[in-house]
Amino acid sequence: MATTSATQSETVDRIAAAAQRYAAASARIDQIAADTVGLTLSTCEANFINLLRLHGPLTPGRLAELTNLTSSGTTTGVVDRLETAGYAARERCTKDRRKVIVSLDDQRFHAEDAARRQRLSAVLSGYDDAQRATIADFLTRLADVEATVATPS
Repeated sequence: MATTSATQSETVDRIAAAAQRYAAASARIDQIAADTVGLTLSTCEANFINLLRLHGPLTPGRLAELTNLTSSGTTTGVVDRLETAGYAARERCTKDRRKVIVSLDDQRFHAEDAARRQRLSAVLSGYDDAQRATIADFLTRLADVEATVATPS
Protein backbone atom coordinates (compact mmCIF):
# COMPACT_ATOMS: atom_id res chain seq x y z
CA MET A 1 0.00 0.00 0.00
CA ALA A 2 2.83 2.39 0.82
CA THR A 3 4.33 1.80 -2.63
CA THR A 4 1.11 2.90 -4.34
CA SER A 5 0.94 6.01 -2.18
CA ALA A 6 4.61 6.81 -2.87
CA THR A 7 4.10 6.23 -6.59
CA GLN A 8 1.02 8.46 -6.62
CA SER A 9 2.91 11.17 -4.73
CA GLU A 10 5.79 10.97 -7.23
CA THR A 11 3.34 11.20 -10.12
CA VAL A 12 1.65 14.25 -8.58
CA ASP A 13 5.08 15.85 -8.13
CA ARG A 14 5.95 15.13 -11.79
CA ILE A 15 2.65 16.59 -12.99
CA ALA A 16 3.05 19.69 -10.80
CA ALA A 17 6.61 20.24 -12.04
CA ALA A 18 5.54 19.75 -15.66
CA ALA A 19 2.68 22.25 -15.21
CA GLN A 20 5.12 24.81 -13.80
CA ARG A 21 7.58 24.19 -16.65
CA TYR A 22 4.76 24.59 -19.18
CA ALA A 23 3.58 27.84 -17.57
CA ALA A 24 7.12 29.23 -17.55
CA ALA A 25 7.77 28.22 -21.17
CA SER A 26 4.42 29.64 -22.25
CA ALA A 27 5.22 32.95 -20.53
CA ARG A 28 8.58 33.06 -22.33
CA ILE A 29 6.88 32.43 -25.68
CA ASP A 30 4.38 35.22 -24.92
CA GLN A 31 7.26 37.56 -24.08
CA ILE A 32 9.10 36.69 -27.31
CA ALA A 33 5.97 37.69 -29.23
CA ALA A 34 5.64 40.89 -27.17
CA ASP A 35 9.28 41.76 -27.82
CA THR A 36 8.44 42.22 -31.50
CA VAL A 37 6.35 45.28 -30.59
CA GLY A 38 8.62 46.51 -27.80
CA LEU A 39 6.31 45.48 -24.95
CA THR A 40 7.59 43.90 -21.77
CA LEU A 41 4.60 41.87 -20.65
CA SER A 42 3.81 42.31 -16.98
CA THR A 43 1.77 39.70 -15.18
CA CYS A 44 -1.23 42.06 -15.38
CA GLU A 45 -0.87 42.50 -19.13
CA ALA A 46 -0.51 38.76 -19.69
CA ASN A 47 -3.56 38.13 -17.47
CA PHE A 48 -5.63 40.70 -19.39
CA ILE A 49 -4.65 39.09 -22.70
CA ASN A 50 -5.51 35.61 -21.45
CA LEU A 51 -8.83 36.75 -19.98
CA LEU A 52 -9.80 38.54 -23.19
CA ARG A 53 -8.88 35.44 -25.17
CA LEU A 54 -11.00 33.25 -22.90
CA HIS A 55 -14.02 35.53 -22.46
CA GLY A 56 -13.99 37.81 -25.47
CA PRO A 57 -14.46 41.57 -25.14
CA LEU A 58 -14.82 42.82 -21.55
CA THR A 59 -15.21 46.13 -19.79
CA PRO A 60 -12.17 47.46 -17.95
CA GLY A 61 -14.13 47.00 -14.72
CA ARG A 62 -14.71 43.33 -15.41
CA LEU A 63 -11.03 42.85 -16.28
CA ALA A 64 -10.14 44.46 -12.96
CA GLU A 65 -12.55 42.14 -11.12
CA LEU A 66 -11.19 39.02 -12.79
CA THR A 67 -7.59 39.98 -11.96
CA ASN A 68 -8.38 41.24 -8.44
CA LEU A 69 -7.15 44.74 -9.26
CA THR A 70 -8.60 47.43 -7.03
CA SER A 71 -7.10 50.47 -8.77
CA SER A 72 -8.84 51.83 -11.84
CA GLY A 73 -5.59 53.66 -12.63
CA THR A 74 -3.70 50.36 -12.86
CA THR A 75 -6.42 48.89 -15.08
CA THR A 76 -6.33 51.94 -17.35
CA GLY A 77 -2.52 51.77 -17.56
CA VAL A 78 -2.54 48.09 -18.52
CA VAL A 79 -5.20 48.66 -21.19
CA ASP A 80 -3.26 51.71 -22.45
CA ARG A 81 -0.07 49.65 -22.87
CA LEU A 82 -1.91 46.81 -24.64
CA GLU A 83 -3.63 49.32 -26.93
CA THR A 84 -0.37 51.15 -27.73
CA ALA A 85 1.30 47.83 -28.57
CA GLY A 86 -1.57 46.92 -30.90
CA TYR A 87 -2.84 44.00 -28.83
CA ALA A 88 -6.13 45.55 -27.75
CA ALA A 89 -8.61 48.23 -28.71
CA ARG A 90 -11.16 50.22 -26.74
CA GLU A 91 -14.60 50.63 -28.24
CA ARG A 92 -17.73 52.32 -27.00
CA CYS A 93 -20.54 49.92 -26.16
CA THR A 94 -23.31 50.24 -28.76
CA LYS A 95 -26.05 49.73 -26.12
CA ASP A 96 -24.63 52.16 -23.57
CA ARG A 97 -22.20 54.75 -24.92
CA ARG A 98 -20.91 55.43 -21.40
CA LYS A 99 -19.36 51.95 -21.31
CA VAL A 100 -16.04 51.05 -22.87
CA ILE A 101 -15.34 47.55 -24.11
CA VAL A 102 -11.80 46.20 -24.46
CA SER A 103 -11.21 43.65 -27.19
CA LEU A 104 -8.17 41.92 -28.63
CA ASP A 105 -6.85 42.07 -32.16
CA ASP A 106 -7.36 38.38 -32.90
CA GLN A 107 -5.20 38.54 -36.03
CA ARG A 108 -2.25 39.40 -33.83
CA PHE A 109 -2.45 35.93 -32.26
CA HIS A 110 -3.20 33.91 -35.39
CA ALA A 111 0.39 32.87 -36.21
CA GLU A 112 1.28 32.19 -32.57
CA ASP A 113 -1.89 30.15 -32.07
CA ALA A 114 -1.23 28.10 -35.19
CA ALA A 115 2.31 27.31 -34.05
CA ARG A 116 1.17 26.33 -30.54
CA ARG A 117 -1.61 24.18 -31.95
CA GLN A 118 0.87 22.44 -34.24
CA ARG A 119 3.20 21.68 -31.30
CA LEU A 120 0.26 20.44 -29.22
CA SER A 121 -0.96 18.22 -32.06
CA ALA A 122 2.52 16.74 -32.43
CA VAL A 123 2.63 15.84 -28.73
CA LEU A 124 -0.94 14.48 -28.70
CA SER A 125 -0.35 12.34 -31.78
CA GLY A 126 1.44 9.85 -29.49
CA TYR A 127 -1.81 9.18 -27.64
CA ASP A 128 -4.98 7.38 -28.71
CA ASP A 129 -8.44 8.98 -28.61
CA ALA A 130 -9.26 7.65 -25.13
CA GLN A 131 -5.97 8.96 -23.73
CA ARG A 132 -6.51 12.36 -25.37
CA ALA A 133 -9.99 12.49 -23.83
CA THR A 134 -8.47 11.73 -20.40
CA ILE A 135 -5.85 14.44 -20.89
CA ALA A 136 -8.54 16.95 -21.92
CA ASP A 137 -10.68 15.98 -18.92
CA PHE A 138 -7.72 16.31 -16.53
CA LEU A 139 -6.68 19.73 -17.84
CA THR A 140 -10.29 20.97 -17.78
CA ARG A 141 -10.75 19.83 -14.18
CA LEU A 142 -7.41 21.32 -13.16
CA ALA A 143 -8.27 24.66 -14.76
CA ASP A 144 -11.73 24.62 -13.17
CA VAL A 145 -10.44 23.94 -9.65
CA GLU A 146 -7.73 26.60 -9.95
CA ALA A 147 -10.27 29.08 -11.36
CA THR A 148 -12.51 28.65 -8.32
CA VAL A 149 -9.61 29.75 -6.10
CA ALA A 150 -8.52 32.58 -8.40
CA THR A 151 -11.96 34.01 -9.25
CA PRO A 152 -13.30 36.67 -6.92
CA SER A 153 -16.66 35.93 -5.33
